[in-house]
Amino acid sequence: MAAVRQLGPEELARRATALNRLTDLAGPSGDAPRSIYDPLPVLLTASEFLGLEAAIRQRARLLGLVLEDLYGPQGLLRRGEIPPALVLGQSRFLRGLHTSAPLAAPRLSLYAADLIRTPDNQFRLLRDHAGAISGLGHALSLRRLAAGTLPEIFPAGGLRSLRPAREMLVDHLYREAGGRLVAVLSASTASRSSPEAIDEALLARSLGLLLIEPGDLATRNGGLLMKTLSGLLPIATLIRGISGIDLDPLEQGGRSARGVPGAFGALRAGVLTMWNAPGTALVEAAELLPFLDRLCEPLLGEGPLLLRATEEDRALASQAPFVDNQVIASAPIGFRLFAWNDGEEWRVLPGGLGLPLEAPGPEGPSLGLKDVWVLESEEDFYIVGPPPVEPPELGPFLAAAHLPSRLADNLFWLGRSVERLEAACRLLMLALPRLESGTSLPRDIAERTLLIHCLARAKLLSPDMAGSTVSGRLLRQSLARGQLIGGLVKEVGRLVNVSSERLSPSMLATVRFALRQAADSLPNEETALPMLLSFAATFAGIAAENMSRDGGWLFLEMGRRLERGEAMAESLAILFDAPPERLEPGMALSIELADSVLSYDLRHAGILSPGPVLSMVLADLFNPRSLAFQCAALRACLEGLGADDDAETVHQLQREVTNLVGVASGLGEPLQEAAARLRLLSDRMHRRFFALLPEAHSLEESEVRDPAP
Repeated sequence: MAAVRQLGPEELARRATALNRLTDLAGPSGDAPRSIYDPLPVLLTASEFLGLEAAIRQRARLLGLVLEDLYGPQGLLRRGEIPPALVLGQSRFLRGLHTSAPLAAPRLSLYAADLIRTPDNQFRLLRDHAGAISGLGHALSLRRLAAGTLPEIFPAGGLRSLRPAREMLVDHLYREAGGRLVAVLSASTASRSSPEAIDEALLARSLGLLLIEPGDLATRNGGLLMKTLSGLLPIATLIRGISGIDLDPLEQGGRSARGVPGAFGALRAGVLTMWNAPGTALVEAAELLPFLDRLCEPLLGEGPLLLRATEEDRALASQAPFVDNQVIASAPIGFRLFAWNDGEEWRVLPGGLGLPLEAPGPEGPSLGLKDVWVLESEEDFYIVGPPPVEPPELGPFLAAAHLPSRLADNLFWLGRSVERLEAACRLLMLALPRLESGTSLPRDIAERTLLIHCLARAKLLSPDMAGSTVSGRLLRQSLARGQLIGGLVKEVGRLVNVSSERLSPSMLATVRFALRQAADSLPNEETALPMLLSFAATFAGIAAENMSRDGGWLFLEMGRRLERGEAMAESLAILFDAPPERLEPGMALSIELADSVLSYDLRHAGILSPGPVLSMVLADLFNPRSLAFQCAALRACLEGLGADDDAETVHQLQREVTNLVGVASGLGEPLQEAAARLRLLSDRMHRRFFALLPEAHSLEESEVRDPAP
């Protein structure tokens, strides 16, 4: 608190805003950051946590035994210790998971308890969490995020670290997986977001696990498998974010299409472990709580260490300071502590979340989650566990074995969409000044005619306008009606969001900031086009310098090179479709379109000639905007993905394009053929890598609107 007072209210509020902004980087939706974190921690002493640790372990053991009995022999029901009608008539009791023998792993593997502290410094239980548990991702990430934005409040020592517990949790997950995949199953999808999406994304990143959606999974021969670029890979363990009732629509009467048909069968067969097994939320039912509280002595042989909170306890719960704009306000606080079963005993995370108990009013500000600090005891504290296990090899399919096919598809189309946006902006920046000049010189008229055809090819003008005289004003009106640029910007933003799990927080921050700036400038063409080009350059630089050259980067790069090569070939086919004596306007435009004016002037003193121009825009392997460069880069991507046959096809296309340098006439048809072959290659890539997906993307029809005539 001394450090907080030294910072002052204004600086503390600014740091709180910065802390919450970091959550925007992990969320898949890319929405504006919400006030979900409070920078001030809530403290537990070493002795307080020692007592809570024993009580939570006892509570988790009790609920685990109850669940194993209710979904197994049901001795508690036969003896009347729990009324059968309360269990069998409860909607959370899933009959499909009632088995004669235990599952391969404990049904309850992850547990959380909400607690309050009473005025006599005792802790009482508010609520059990035994189903799809939220908050663990925040609990594992909040301290790391706060340390970067508010380092002044952290002591030099005396604070229990979360790292040993997190590493033991990861080690247990991989050890039990036996070389198969471990993933976080999120209920959120690109079309259906959920409030828990940020927590699930943070949990996957904190534990180094895959974040997958129900559409990434399939059942084969009783097992659950993930659709990857190397085929279907078996899943060993899922940490689920989907309610048990919705998890398997096949066995739940077709309740929801967001589940995974066949998941219950994989659990019963023992080939899948799920944290937690469907149906574990049964012990959260209010009707069962009085009976559960009386089972501690019969099942464990000891009295309960954690008593349930009364209404009086809730009213007198301890308070904690919260940052409310520039004011520090007090509000009742609760504690959410987490525990997991490592196969031998329950381990409790030495930290957790502080939860504001009073919901804010409709006009009042929301109070954020707090980090729970467990102070270290004076004696050294050691965590001893089994020796660490190495993470398994995820598959033999070169650099992209572990990449879900859904994510590869999104990255591929993200690369294509960014390149299509950049190509449209470059063409418009080239065309607008010339169409607005109104000069009547023969060369100017020829350039405008060529540009109009290029604009029509790029769908920036309707086809019926390609043969008419188009002014700059008419082009602007057509752009405003068609909204193609705005549609591309929205599509790029959507693809950035659904690919966020493959981008680091710093990359996401930079890309989203640049995209927001570009989107905000859209109504003004004079500033929008340079801003959009700046975003495209930022994105390309981020991808080149920050992404490792694994499967994700390969598909992003492949999409970029396919789109740039196809657009370049089609534009050059228009610009070079003329006799040699009339090539000069097209040559000048091609050099500008390829952003190679400076290089050409330095090499050839600005003198336009078919040989040097064709060499620079078609065959120059050192020019990143030449057609041959796109083919070479595309070939490298395909070789990295193991598609050697397609890589050889692209190499052959590169040789044919290079051979066009010596041809000064009739270039339109071979360049159109090159563009068609690149489109055909894109179709083959879809069939080869993305065939497991339910539907394909189409920028031309479904994702952007054609301009109105």
